[in-house]
Amino acid sequence: MAKLRENLIAKIVAVILAYITVLSFVFSAVFTGVMGYYKFYFSNEPTVEKEILTDMAKSEIYYIDSLMHRGTDLNGYYADKNVYFVVTNTITGDVIASNYSGEEYIVSASEEMLFSQWFSYEADVEFNEKSDKITYFDDGFEIRTSYNIELYVAKKMTKNDLFSVVSKIVKIGYNLRYSMVAIMLISLILAIAVHCFLFCSAGHKDGEIKLNAIDKLPFDVYTAFIIAAAVCSVIGVDAAYNLASRVLFIFVIGTIDYFLGLGYTMSFATRMKIGGLLKNTIILRLLKIFWKATKKGFKMFKYLISCLPTIKKTIIGLIVLLTLEFFAVVFVLNTYWAHDWGFLLFGLIAVNILAVLAVLYLAFTLQKIKVGGEKIASGDLEYKIDTTNMFGDFKDFSQSLNNINQGLQTAIEEKMKSERFKTELITNVSHDIKTPITSIINYVDLLKKEDIESENAKEYIEVLDRQSGKLKKLVEDLVEASKASTGNLSVNLEVLDVSVLLSQTLGEFEDKLKSEKLIPVLRAEKENVKILADGKHLWRVFENLMSNICKYAQNGTRVYLDIASKNGKAVITFRNISKYQLDVDAELCERFVRGDSSRNTEGSGLGLSIAKSLVELQNGKLEIFVDGDLFKVRIEFKEI
Repeated sequence: MAKLRENLIAKIVAVILAYITVLSFVFSAVFTGVMGYYKFYFSNEPTVEKEILTDMAKSEIYYIDSLMHRGTDLNGYYADKNVYFVVTNTITGDVIASNYSGEEYIVSASEEMLFSQWFSYEADVEFNEKSDKITYFDDGFEIRTSYNIELYVAKKMTKNDLFSVVSKIVKIGYNLRYSMVAIMLISLILAIAVHCFLFCSAGHKDGEIKLNAIDKLPFDVYTAFIIAAAVCSVIGVDAAYNLASRVLFIFVIGTIDYFLGLGYTMSFATRMKIGGLLKNTIILRLLKIFWKATKKGFKMFKYLISCLPTIKKTIIGLIVLLTLEFFAVVFVLNTYWAHDWGFLLFGLIAVNILAVLAVLYLAFTLQKIKVGGEKIASGDLEYKIDTTNMFGDFKDFSQSLNNINQGLQTAIEEKMKSERFKTELITNVSHDIKTPITSIINYVDLLKKEDIESENAKEYIEVLDRQSGKLKKLVEDLVEASKASTGNLSVNLEVLDVSVLLSQTLGEFEDKLKSEKLIPVLRAEKENVKILADGKHLWRVFENLMSNICKYAQNGTRVYLDIASKNGKAVITFRNISKYQLDVDAELCERFVRGDSSRNTEGSGLGLSIAKSLVELQNGKLEIFVDGDLFKVRIEFKEI
């Protein structure tokens, strides 16, 4: 079935079958409906034939009336038709026109008609005073003649006209009345089945759903085109001048409309499968543009309002309020007459003046508090809010802000003192440790050069060499972590291309990655993502992260390095699968915390802490995310 849905020949055959079955259903349904209307299933054949021919005869009477209005020769027109007629003046009884001479007929019909003509006063017109009625107007007169039209359909139809054709169709249809119902039902079932196949196969190609050129059209434009085609079809059918042309027009236009509708519904099915029905519309695009413009306009308005000082915003609000109040008062005074309107207006003005003074005082007070809060928030711990002329809650709140300022200043001084003490302690202890470590390393190096025969002694020297190297690396990392966390490192910011620096890092670690059977994948959304950073420190960050990957990533897996640009930020992401179970989260950025909780691997647990501190020194941001065994580091810098 899957292969059949993608087979072009199968789809073409299905379209042809769909058209044939729909055409068969429509014709059989129309004939079944007509036969039901004329009681084919409840009456005998002669009765049905007479009823249909009687309706045709009545319609033909009105057609004779139109021919008489156009001055057509009725005897000539009906010379080759199975119809006899008699047109008689209803007042005088005179026969105006006739071709009937007593022939046998199967059905008859009659109708009284009115023939009217308008003439100007200059026209030379004769009329029968007994049968014609004249009505005079300002610019002419109208002559009306009443007459009766009798029409007979010949019993023996020897001529080939519509009546004979219908008579033959009635005989055939009566014999096939039950077969037509069966054809209608079978056609309906087949049509549903074929259309279901077409809708299921819509868009299927090469094992996936693909859009063709029509499917890529905006859906609302496509819908408007289909509606316009349908409207034009209705107008065209209504404009057809006779029954034969109308039937032919319905067939041709109906066929065209069917294929247009089939293409539209199949395109609808394809769009629903791929999930882009409403996305690909002009209306939705315009709404998105309007919504974005509205949001930008609102943000701009909000920004403009925020830029105004509190006093100006208050004044603008008061002006708007007073303006509205003024128009309201004028409306009231013009609508309802009051004897004391002058006193009322004076009182209203006085109240508003007091309200304006009170609001202005509040605005000035709030402005002072706002400025003070902004100063404190910006780090000006020496700033004090002037509480002169303040009272009540405003004064209490301002004094609380001043007290918070003092408390923040004290806390910051204590923290800075503690940080300085820790930094000095780490620096001094590390410096004191480095001296004996250097001596140990030097003497171990001398022992390695000695000709020692004992294998155990050589093994001991190798252990001493390895452990002294680890101790030296730990001390160096500790000093670097201390300097990075306290900001005691010089930072030379310059424009760097992240892609270039990351590619160089991968080149440096190529051998290590191969030895650990790790496959690096570098992906960048765009070229030349540039940031402002210190190349030396950023290289150290990348080096620490790649070292961790080489140590802790699962062998035989891929390592992903992504570079993206989002909302003016350059985002660098490192992702790998850990070979050890990770039972910690963001704590990995803390000092001496390691992903290998058993601590069987090399490392001091300071690498990520140093990397985070170095990134923050360069005005960046480093975050760590752990999801099961997936380890991800995300670094953000402002893109330039």
